[in-house]
Amino acid sequence: MNLDQPMYETMNRINAAIAQAMELCPRPELVSWGRRWISGDDRSRETVASIAAAIGVVNVPPDPFARELQEAGRRALMPDELFDWTAKGAVLAALEWTRADPKVGKYHENLAGRIAFLASLMGETWNANRRLIGRRLSPAPDASPQGPPGLH
Repeated sequence: MNLDQPMYETMNRINAAIAQAMELCPRPELVSWGRRWISGDDRSRETVASIAAAIGVVNVPPDPFARELQEAGRRALMPDELFDWTAKGAVLAALEWTRADPKVGKYHENLAGRIAFLASLMGETWNANRRLIGRRLSPAPDASPQGPPGLH
């Protein structure tokens, strides 16, 4: 991951993480906020802080969280744990993005991009595994018992 990505790339990563979180953890307040964020209608720090408080990440230090998120991505997680990490990561990435200040360089933007990338990756991994499991559980198309040819 390029830590010096342009601002639009960081925003794309945050939007992807939020979309994953909305799909995996469709809590009404998260979905409502996520739609407003992705559409660009409301990206205020106050609004993000209120959703961050609701899911418990408003006072979470982002650097250690990013390391923990990366480590969690390497473990086999239960679905509810994975959904929780994805949602918290998406919201914390958005919150970190609102803290960006050109006077201090791209620290907050880069950290927001990193957290969003990791959260989105967790959601994508879940969706890929879910599709794989679904294929394994469904019968093969040719699996119908027909007997030997010519005996029907």
